[in-house]
Order: sequence, then C-alpha cells, then structure tokens
Amino acid sequence: MSQFVYETHSQSGILLNANENPWNLPDSIRQEIKDALDTIAFNRYPDDSYQELCEAYSQIVNIPASQILAGNGSDQHLGFLIGTFLGKGKNLLTLSLDFGMYDYYASSYDAGIIKYPVDPFSKMDVDDFIHFMQDQDPDMVLFSNPNNPTGNFLGLTEIQRICDAASCPVVVDEAYIEFAQGSALSLLDRCDHLYVTRTLSKAYGLAGVRIGFLLSSQANMDALRPSHVPYAVNSISAKIGAIVLKHADLFDEQIENIKKERDRFAMLSLQRCRIKPSQANFILIQTPAIQALTQAFKENGLTIREYKGKDYCRVTIGTPEENQIVKDVLISFDKEEQ
Repeated sequence: MSQFVYETHSQSGILLNANENPWNLPDSIRQEIKDALDTIAFNRYPDDSYQELCEAYSQIVNIPASQILAGNGSDQHLGFLIGTFLGKGKNLLTLSLDFGMYDYYASSYDAGIIKYPVDPFSKMDVDDFIHFMQDQDPDMVLFSNPNNPTGNFLGLTEIQRICDAASCPVVVDEAYIEFAQGSALSLLDRCDHLYVTRTLSKAYGLAGVRIGFLLSSQANMDALRPSHVPYAVNSISAKIGAIVLKHADLFDEQIENIKKERDRFAMLSLQRCRIKPSQANFILIQTPAIQALTQAFKENGLTIREYKGKDYCRVTIGTPEENQIVKDVLISFDKEEQ
C-alpha cells in the first residue's frame, strides 16, 4: 500500500493546511441545528435514501435527486468508485500532482497507478494528456478540478474532450468547484461514463461533519446504488447538511471574499517566491529556499501544507487577519538576503 499521510489537525496555531472554510457556521444556522436535534430518532438507523439531504443538494446543483448519492465525504465515493471499477491487474490514471487519497485507495485494491506528469506552474496540455491516456489505456481516469495542490482548472470543453477520448470511467473530483467557474455536472447528459464527486467540507464549512456527494447519469446511478454501503451518513450529519444547504445563499459572500483574498496573493510582487494563480481556496508557493520559508511560517504560528522533497508549499486562504500574517511573512522573507 502506498505511503500516505492525511492532513490532520494535531498541530496548533493558525491552521492553513487542510483547505477548510476559515469561518464556523453562522449563529442562526447553528441554532437551527440545535433545535433540529430534538426531531432526530437516535435509536433508529438513518433513512438510507437520504431523501431530504439529496433533495436539498438537488436544488443547489440543478440535478435530479435520483442522480445524487450521499456519503461520508467525497473520499468515500472516490474509494467506492475505485473499488467498483478497479482491482488487481487494472490501472488508474491520475496526475503527478493531485490528491494523495487516489493513490491510497487504488493501492488498497491492488490496482496499478499511472501518473501523467504535470508542471505545478503550467496549465495542463490537454492534447498531450489525451494522447498519453490513449497510449496507456487505463481502466479509470481520475483528477481533481480545480486541481489540488496547483489550483489549475480545466474548462468544460477540455473535460468533454477527455471524456470523448476515454474508453473508461472518467471521475472529476470537484471538491473546490465553488471557487471556480463552470462544473462538469453540465456534461453528465452528454458523457455517459462521467462521474463527479462533490463535498460540503470546503465552501460550506462542514469539514467536521463529513458529507459528500456522487453524481452521474441516471443509468450509472441506478447501477451503482445497490452496491453502495448502507447508512454511510449518520442522522445528525444528514440533518445538518440539509439545514446548511437550505441556507446556501449565506455562504455566497464568504466564497467571494475567499476568492478576492486568494487573487490578492497572486498580485504580490516578490523576488524569492513564486505564487501560483489559483481557482481554488488555496495558493501554491514556490521558492528554492522552501525550508527557510516553511520555518518562517512555523515561527509565526502558521501551519501550512508541506511536500517532502519539493520546493513548494500550499497555503489555505484564511480570514483576512490570517492572510495578512501570511503576507507579512512572505514580504519579510522576500527582503532577506538569499
């Protein structure tokens, strides 16, 4: 099995390593959640259809609830799809820079892993990727869009070209889609082997609740649903998710503020650091002196995502106050002698 360390919060200080929403739920929503606890039958198993939750998400994405499967975070759906379509002797095609859990799940099912090499500071060449995919003839294609950790984003035309050229399931992990423009969901009716995963952990501030969704065509969902693990979401999480989605408009301002703060980082004029423009809620920072930079972050109480042996790190967009600390560290670091 591949070696993989999940991003945890055993660290202290300002946590900018897991791409979470920096704000807790609004007081009004939290009160509604508290009131709803009295309606839950704790002695009963959850409604395994998660009708209320899926219908609430259906209103957000404009996809019929029958084409939505709820689960314990999008991670569960990724593992489910890999377990369904892959196994010993079969191969997953993903990117050389992408979410590490893809490797974990593929390895756990004894599947091979093929990596398409990408430059973290360049846009992916879709033509070259398609040629690579066709040469490798994988059993599944899986990538995040926007990409974690680069923040790169493929548009609908590019994703459709990949789907049209693929002879296997194509899974698009849209964990950060709320911070970009355009979703592959609009392609579900045109691409019969396309699957999309979503999460409420990022834009909707529910990382602690663990709710994700799998969406595909009606035919695909009808085929997958009988094999999905029952009771994947507990009753409390399902109720919380439905309540939050009912107030989805309250998160629009937060999302816009995160995007504005993110884009301000890309405008910083630095000599020792290179900041990658991003379409997600994080930025990638590259410098030859990466160890010195990450040490400076630590000394200022910032926990960020480091990559062993790489010359870059990933920093989540936090509150304006937290972002200012990051900027101050970068500016101070930039003034130091090389």
